[in-house]
Amino acid sequence: MSESFRYRATLAYVGTFFHGWQRQSNADRTVQAVVEKALHGLTGGSVIVHASGRTDTGVHADGQVIHFDLPRRWLPLDVREGVNSLLPWDARFLDVREAADVFHCRRDALWKEYLYRWSRAEVVSPKDSLFVTPIVPGAEPSLMARAVRNLPGDRDFSVFGVRLPRGDTGRRDLHAVAIMESGDEIRALFRGDGFLRGMVRSLCGVLADVARSKVPPERMEQLLATGDRKLLSPKAPACGLTLVRVAYPGNLP
Repeated sequence: MSESFRYRATLAYVGTFFHGWQRQSNADRTVQAVVEKALHGLTGGSVIVHASGRTDTGVHADGQVIHFDLPRRWLPLDVREGVNSLLPWDARFLDVREAADVFHCRRDALWKEYLYRWSRAEVVSPKDSLFVTPIVPGAEPSLMARAVRNLPGDRDFSVFGVRLPRGDTGRRDLHAVAIMESGDEIRALFRGDGFLRGMVRSLCGVLADVARSKVPPERMEQLLATGDRKLLSPKAPACGLTLVRVAYPGNLP
């Protein structure tokens, strides 16, 4: 059996022009595909890249964590610089390091953080427009804070998920939710051990309607108690969502 060397990298990307993370036969421009193509260009061989989690079309990442195996040892700096020279403008390796051969970026993750951003500005600046979702100037973050007060916990979040895999109970441990203001922006930060597909955007769709007083803050608890998807608000647009960071044993903040 040939020897291989495992590497772990922190990857940032603008999700706007990608068809999500996962390589697809009918969509060339996915994050996984362009990273694997760059690694192939650097090493001359086929390299499979694994991610801590799959982001959907239009979702960004500041701290996606990936791992991959190379057939010979490279200096991490050479991998970072070589891959970045081959990646498109909207994806970059921020950090590369050698990893134990048993390291797995998804299974070993302790928790992940996602950030959602809304803008109450009457006109959103072009430099922000790819990363925020407009919301009415009168949107009230204190109502959002009331809505998420009892949201954290180890519970069934399947009402907020999309196409759960067979056998998935929908249980996730949501550690914390914080609602913040920064100028015209309202931000929601979610930390949990894992998230269902579409979960954060579904939560944020409800939060946006709460902030606009279209639904009461108690709507979150109603959804969790009943599982009635008819009570859901439209999912929040992907552009406002960013995977901020992933924590592992030994590198907790």
